[in-house]
Amino acid sequence: MADLVIRNSHLVLPEGVVDAGLVVDDGRITDIIKDSGLPQADTIVDAGGNYVLPGLIDPHVHMREPGAVSKEGWVTGSKAAVAGGFTTVFDMPNTQPPTSSIEELAKKRELVKDKSLVDYGFHFAVTQDNLDELRNLSGDIASVKFYVCSTVGSLIIENDAVIYEAFKILAGKGLLATIHAENQVMIDYWMNKLKDSGEEITPLLYARTRGNICAADSLNSLIYLSKSVGVKLHVAHLSTREEVQLVRKFKDEKLSAEVSPHHLYLGLDDVNSMGSYSKVNPPLRSKADRNALWEGLFDGTIDMIASDHAPHLRESKEKDIFAASAGFPELETTLPLLLNDTHNTRLTIELIAKLASENPARVFRIKNKGRIEKGYDADLVIVDMNREKKVLEDELYTKCGWSPYAGRKLRGWPLKTFVRGRLVYDDGIIYEENKGLEVSYY
Repeated sequence: MADLVIRNSHLVLPEGVVDAGLVVDDGRITDIIKDSGLPQADTIVDAGGNYVLPGLIDPHVHMREPGAVSKEGWVTGSKAAVAGGFTTVFDMPNTQPPTSSIEELAKKRELVKDKSLVDYGFHFAVTQDNLDELRNLSGDIASVKFYVCSTVGSLIIENDAVIYEAFKILAGKGLLATIHAENQVMIDYWMNKLKDSGEEITPLLYARTRGNICAADSLNSLIYLSKSVGVKLHVAHLSTREEVQLVRKFKDEKLSAEVSPHHLYLGLDDVNSMGSYSKVNPPLRSKADRNALWEGLFDGTIDMIASDHAPHLRESKEKDIFAASAGFPELETTLPLLLNDTHNTRLTIELIAKLASENPARVFRIKNKGRIEKGYDADLVIVDMNREKKVLEDELYTKCGWSPYAGRKLRGWPLKTFVRGRLVYDDGIIYEENKGLEVSYY
């Protein structure tokens, strides 16, 4: 007798959608067969004729723990994840203290254990003076993150020689380098110019201090440095048409890129109405940029969707634009936004599975995840493509309690989320006894 059987479903497989059932034992998919051949099981789930996707993998989240648990933590953040159909997340290293030493990485591992409802991994951070830490780093991390513009604490790298040396170390280890590409010198120049102008500093003017050229110039330099030493490079939160062109020009097996939902679904035309809530780095962009990002997703230039879930409390956003915190909560709305678009655009549910599950697993070397396939972990999300409802802030699990998409009516929502065959989210009910594990890499 099997542990779990899911029947009456449309399975989103790598080769396309098939009408079949799933058999799960010991957390793994053991068979994919027609309903008529399904065995008996301890638990039988009728999917109600809905689609079953591989659980989403988010390689870019900020769980804020340690150091800022007033905004989020692994308990609330992983609840938001499972409610949004995510079954694996990778935490960014700009916590307080940052994950920039092997000792701090070990502390974060201990902190997260038995808190997360989803499976998880960690990014490591480069600083101006931690190259010895990189030399001693093992391969059990998602990537090493490079911040080349101002961020929390000491993580900004202001010397290209340090980046070059770090890239060489990672190339020798076969580890991935993830970059936040914005030129800080340019940003400082235009920001100071704006402050000295005497103009009223609106959110729209602030966004323009981090113009397209800041991102494109930085990315161009970082791609050149990466190619010179042969390191694998992953570009976080692509936001401009110029960056899409650069990635398309240099695209190969050692260059990958992601885009975040806010750069697809929000833009400069939303900044005035959102005020300081619109602040995010890189900033919201033009319609032409958004169109280029979509084209990059459709033609394979951009490999994946990554939420960049970066929650802040309202009091941190309701300040003048310079003092306001940058970032949005995204875990609970990413999948509904994408599902909604399958009714309106060229986006298909098969492409969602590729961009939000299969490709993140491939780029970040995650074992046994990202596909509905025999032998893979039974990380699954059942979605109702026709359920239509508004994004309601009082229904969110994220601790910050707000969303930039509040009030939007979306068609397509997660119903049930399984992590390694265990039900963790069931249409508004969360089973907190089922805990996640750290992923393995190949």
